[in-house]
Amino acid sequence: MGLIGNIVAGVGVVLLSQQNYVIPHAFSLTEPYSNNVVEYNALLIGMQLAEEIGVKNHEAYGDSKLIINQVRGEYEVQHEDFVPYHNIIINMAEKFKSFYIDHVPCQQNAHADALASFVASLALPAEATEKVLVYNHNLYCLKFAFEESQTTKGDLQVKEVLETSTGLELRDW
Repeated sequence: MGLIGNIVAGVGVVLLSQQNYVIPHAFSLTEPYSNNVVEYNALLIGMQLAEEIGVKNHEAYGDSKLIINQVRGEYEVQHEDFVPYHNIIINMAEKFKSFYIDHVPCQQNAHADALASFVASLALPAEATEKVLVYNHNLYCLKFAFEESQTTKGDLQVKEVLETSTGLELRDW
């Protein structure tokens, strides 16, 4: 998560069930904000999504030590711009039967960070949505079939010919 120039920030939220079912979400924030405000928004969006799907016992993880420790009450919220976000999070946390929040290193938050970077790079306008499906797929590997020719020279006969082009062609569209 983070500020991307002065255009838009991306927020990545990954909900993970006890059965390891993954629900990834990515959101564009349509105004430039500080990294800390973006981190607060990521937490708020994640909590809102968890509440909407009926999560009772919510665990939240983030890579911002400042925000996590402020929510846990270990750090005082000193910047006045953060107070409203902090208060909303505390109020939302009370809606869950239990709420736990902890810090994770950036390396363990790579999924959410990748979603945030991806959606920020799309720079969708306000109220726009785009559904992106991501799948694993085996690499296409074309196998060439060569056979020895029946000629006495031992030439190879190509059974498959591939055309290549460096420019766009009508068939590409």
